[in-house]
Amino acid sequence: MGDFGSEILTEAEHRIKKFIPLKERAALAGRVIRKVCRKEAVSEEELRGGGQRRRVSQVRAKIASALARKYDMPLAGIAQQLGVCTSAIAKAVRKNE
Repeated sequence: MGDFGSEILTEAEHRIKKFIPLKERAALAGRVIRKVCRKEAVSEEELRGGGQRRRVSQVRAKIASALARKYDMPLAGIAQQLGVCTSAIAKAVRKNE
């Protein structure tokens, strides 16, 4: 098998390892949200309520980026967990790249 084929298999294996069952995604997102909110001194209620205060938006963007990159979670699921629309999450993730 050539280099291209090896790259494709490696990428597929990597994605399978990162796959998180649907049931566990919400629990994982909740743990990440709690941990970051505690660390950043932002209330979960304000974060999940769609608050637009600059600090809250920054923390939301940080969480969204972590969930999207590290756990390869879909943007729609992240948006649901964070109480904002999917386009807001896409913009936040893109901004934090």
